[in-house]
Amino acid sequence: MSVSAIFGTRLVLPPPITAASPPPRLAIGGGGGGGALVIECSSRPQKKATKHHMKTRPRKSRPSDINRGPTVYPPLPPLPPDWTPISDDSAAATPPQPE
Repeated sequence: MSVSAIFGTRLVLPPPITAASPPPRLAIGGGGGGGALVIECSSRPQKKATKHHMKTRPRKSRPSDINRGPTVYPPLPPLPPDWTPISDDSAAATPPQPE
């Protein structure tokens, strides 16, 4: 059974490729020869994640957004009395006291 009998149309096939005709190549610079750079199977490289997010991040375009200052948050409440803030320097100098 032929393909045209199944689909009802004739298929046009390209002529077979012979060894005498090399495949066409895409050349930069017009393809006029002269040892130009030849590109075969090139792809379109994609941006890495950070570069993509920096390029597509939302921009401040409205004057109300451009003139807006940073958000002011209320101060944190004081620490509970059983907590004692210590810095890194004093923690290394004194060993912890057993209770």
